[in-house]
Order: sequence, then C-alpha cells, then structure tokens
Amino acid sequence: MLKNSKILNDLRTIKLLIVEDGEDIIKIMDNTFKSLVKEIYLAYNPKDGLELYHKVQPDIILTDIRMPRAHDGNDFIKNIRELNKNIPIIVVSAYSHDLANKELVNFVMDKPIDFEKLIHLIDEALFTATKE
Repeated sequence: MLKNSKILNDLRTIKLLIVEDGEDIIKIMDNTFKSLVKEIYLAYNPKDGLELYHKVQPDIILTDIRMPRAHDGNDFIKNIRELNKNIPIIVVSAYSHDLANKELVNFVMDKPIDFEKLIHLIDEALFTATKE
C-alpha cells in the first residue's frame, strides 16, 4: 500500500479511535486500518466517541467535523483537549472549513480520503507526540 515510504512508528502497537457519522466511510476506514493498527475503535457520533475515549484511552484520534447530533466534531475536539492536551487528533472532513480552532488539532485532511497520505499523517502525529 505504501510505496517507498518510511513509517517512523510501529503502527501495529497503537489504539486508534475513529469518530465518523458516515457508515460507508467508517467501514472503509475500519477495513483499511484494522490490519495496520493494534486496536481500532469506531464511534458514529461525538458522544459515543467521548465515551470510548474514556474507556480505551486511544493513542490517536481521527474525527469528522460535521456530524448530526447535539455535539459536532468541534465540541468533541474541545472536550478531548480539556482531558488531554497531547493526544494527536487528525480531522478528516469534507467540511474542514467548519473547524473552529485549527490549533487544537495536529492535522486536517479533506475528503475524499487519500489513505496513503492519511497513514503518513498518523505516523507524523505520533512521532511528534512522542517528542513532546
């Protein structure tokens, strides 16, 4: 999948939390990442994402911004940052312009998803987090 690309971290050791309301997208992400990471946790809305965060203490979070519920991705990111200032967060959204505070996240990726690029962003975010 990754051609001539150096990954700096062993992604097979991480716990990944994905918060995404699109069923097709979350299935594709699950299928893509389940062979690359140790554990993958899926939440279809920010409320469930926050509950999973507390339960599993993931190493990195991928989240959408626009999600139909009482809380959107911006609220989710703010809540996570109040709990943990250092966990890497990557926004993956077709509406990245709706991101309220870019300083709260490590990276932003627009949909449609380029999975090779996303894997490198995950790797870079984890590498940066371990240096802090």
